Amino acid sequence: MKKLLLVTLLTFGVTLAFGQRISLTPVAGKSLKAILCNVDTVIFKSNYNISIILYKISNGSGSAHMPGTDEVSNKFLIAVSSIDEVPDQYLYSLGDFINPKVIQFQSLKRASYLLSIEYGTYKNRKKINLDISVGKVSIVNR
Repeated sequence: MKKLLLVTLLTFGVTLAFGQRISLTPVAGKSLKAILCNVDTVIFKSNYNISIILYKISNGSGSAHMPGTDEVSNKFLIAVSSIDEVPDQYLYSLGDFINPKVIQFQSLKRASYLLSIEYGTYKNRKKINLDISVGKVSIVNR
């Protein structure tokens, strides 16, 4: 009886251990590779109604077009999703920015966030404020 139980448990264990087929394949999409390989920073915010992922993407050496430098510009990808079994999902691109810095990223209401980004050269810094909710990202003055 013990042998039968042992054989049954070993068969079950082997089936679980080798029953999955895991594959590793190169990603062929050139634009997807370019985006993911140039991600500089990722910020995730979430509450009971909304989740937001902010990706800071480097545009590559010399993209700021500043004479005599290899200064890099950046863009942001904002992924917005409702919290649901079948979520509403949106993706926005924002930029190009020179030397951006996220100043503030906070919840305003249950399904809304405020994102403040400061950008520009050292002597000419500017600020942009975004109101982010599911299905809508808008520039606001604050």
